[in-house]
Amino acid sequence: MKIFLNLLYIIFFVAISYTSYAKCAFNCSKEKKTTSLIFEHNSKFNEKHLNFSSTILGKDLGFGHRWETKSRRRLKEWNISIVKDSPEKARLGTSYLRFETREGHCTATHGKSGWDDCKKGRNRAEIQSRWNNEVKPNRNFWHFFSFKIPSSMEQKKGVKTSIWQIHSGKLAGPSWMIRFTKNSGLKIENQTAFPPDEKVIIKRDTLFDKWQDVIIKANLSKKINGSFKIWVNGKKQFDYKGISRQSTAVRDPIDLGIYNTGSRYGGQNNNGKDLGNIVVLFDEIRLGDKCKDLKLEDFKYECSALN
Repeated sequence: MKIFLNLLYIIFFVAISYTSYAKCAFNCSKEKKTTSLIFEHNSKFNEKHLNFSSTILGKDLGFGHRWETKSRRRLKEWNISIVKDSPEKARLGTSYLRFETREGHCTATHGKSGWDDCKKGRNRAEIQSRWNNEVKPNRNFWHFFSFKIPSSMEQKKGVKTSIWQIHSGKLAGPSWMIRFTKNSGLKIENQTAFPPDEKVIIKRDTLFDKWQDVIIKANLSKKINGSFKIWVNGKKQFDYKGISRQSTAVRDPIDLGIYNTGSRYGGQNNNGKDLGNIVVLFDEIRLGDKCKDLKLEDFKYECSALN
């Protein structure tokens, strides 16, 4: 009888744990295990594609959201990796994410869209909000991440490198992008405006070789009551009110990593040609409904100072 009751307890505990995990959206901070990268079988192409072993990054890399690798067809181990046991190099804890793109290599989507960066003058190494886990429109969300760009990376003239975007679907395109070029600082770009509005949030001479902390508070809306604010290293750099979501948007996943945009015309950047060799590091990727969900005290920031 005792064995039977113990067995029932184990089954009940596993069921409860799974239910809690399945519902994880903006409340994942209790997840402690850091995910790993694995090659999983894709039946459509009969190929193995690089993806996370767990959709939650784990406490040492971030929390509050679910992720998967984007455009994972032809994605290599060196494109996205988790560097572990490096407390002296991580922003916090012992692990961080490393993204890399190289000349002559590009990826394609793993699903139905048929998008191929190699034919569009693009290449990338990105993670994206897992399907049906995107930030919700018409309500506030808070987001924190740290990134570092080594000055040794090689960027080519005419190429735009995005490290973060909210991409509102194949037809809508991005609503917001954070990116830089060979000669610019890091810019926030409002793609809902025409022409797109942009502002430098980190000057080029202070952009490289150090961790940069980014805090975002946004309300994605197709109406004028939308908003978007950014703080960099605790200082407000951007404050926008107005339409903040593409008019044709159907979903709003966050894309994070490296996305290089060359020319889609003439073929000069096809197959990853002349797109440079880029490396960007990310750590502590956090999302929440409220500022306090981000646990900014870990970085000695105070929510009361963010207004």
